[in-house]
Amino acid sequence: MYGGRAVTSNAYQWLHALHVGCVVLSLSGFAMRATMREFASPRLDARAWRILPHVIDTVLLASAVAMVWLAWWPLPAWILAKIVALVAYVGFGRIALSHSTRPRERRLALLAAVIAAAWIVSAALTKSACPPC
Repeated sequence: MYGGRAVTSNAYQWLHALHVGCVVLSLSGFAMRATMREFASPRLDARAWRILPHVIDTVLLASAVAMVWLAWWPLPAWILAKIVALVAYVGFGRIALSHSTRPRERRLALLAAVIAAAWIVSAALTKSACPPC
């Protein structure tokens, strides 16, 4: 039973494993792209670095929506907190990986994105809207 709703198949467990795998790939990819951006690596312009993050993040989001639909509706506070933190992570991540932003601003945005990502993971692990509280 998840979120008060009985899940009758292994669909939730499969989606959860897919979701966690995509989280690891997404965060690792973000860290690698941020490192390449910091050191102005020409490898960042490779086609795979422009396409693969979108594919991984789409699967990540789709698995999250499917898990919510299967087991967590109506949304508990900790999932709403994750959604808010996700919006912050995407916004700060965009700035951190931007070509036009100054290095100091990129580094501050990277720090903010890492904090938002840590909040998301903490909320997921603790099932609390305020994990550090």
